[in-house]
Amino acid sequence: MAWEVVVFDPPPGHEVCDFCTAEPTYRLYACRNFMWLERAMFAHESVGAWFACEICADFVDAGLWTELTERALAQFKKRHGYSQDEEPYFRERFREIHKLFKEHMITEV
Repeated sequence: MAWEVVVFDPPPGHEVCDFCTAEPTYRLYACRNFMWLERAMFAHESVGAWFACEICADFVDAGLWTELTERALAQFKKRHGYSQDEEPYFRERFREIHKLFKEHMITEV
């Protein structure tokens, strides 16, 4: 069964990409709310749609989840820094939340 990703043009404003924190935002993805119970760097709940910058939107649209995770990880490292020993931990946290986003993304009208 073919599916279509439901996307919305983001409203004007000062939003950042929910995947990598880049600006400006390019696309808004409809997403069901979900809980993330793992103790980590993110909030434990995702509510509503997700903004994406153009690069992250391209990864989401193409189903390039590993590439999306690596971009988010690189942007996080630039902004916050972490040791090489911590990188596997942060990579896994991003991978987990991107997997949950994929599972909860609204893809059919």
